[in-house]
Amino acid sequence: MTSSLAHGARITDSKDYAHVFKKGFHTQSRFWKVIASDSGKSFSRLGLAISKKQYKRAVDRNLFKRLARETFRNNQDDLESIDFVIMVKKSACTDNIKITKDLLSLMKNVKSQVQSK
Repeated sequence: MTSSLAHGARITDSKDYAHVFKKGFHTQSRFWKVIASDSGKSFSRLGLAISKKQYKRAVDRNLFKRLARETFRNNQDDLESIDFVIMVKKSACTDNIKITKDLLSLMKNVKSQVQSK
């Protein structure tokens, strides 16, 4: 495990985003919205969609991106062959541990839903 997210573990192509949005399983929690679909690859990938409409300041958007990337990177081995697109909901919570735990539980829930399809 490295300290950065590999380029191959990121969703970068608009066709891949469109596929996940169209065919993916949608779920949400207090802080996050997650859309996930089977990637058809041997590894999982992450895409982020953090809106300026939700968080005006770049500092806030970057914080959520860092938290999402770190959570995904640390648990990437458990989330095999699933494409995740993660979005942030507007919230007043600033406790990073709560936000990270919420995302991790949501990702594991989505994993079981996608694999049961």
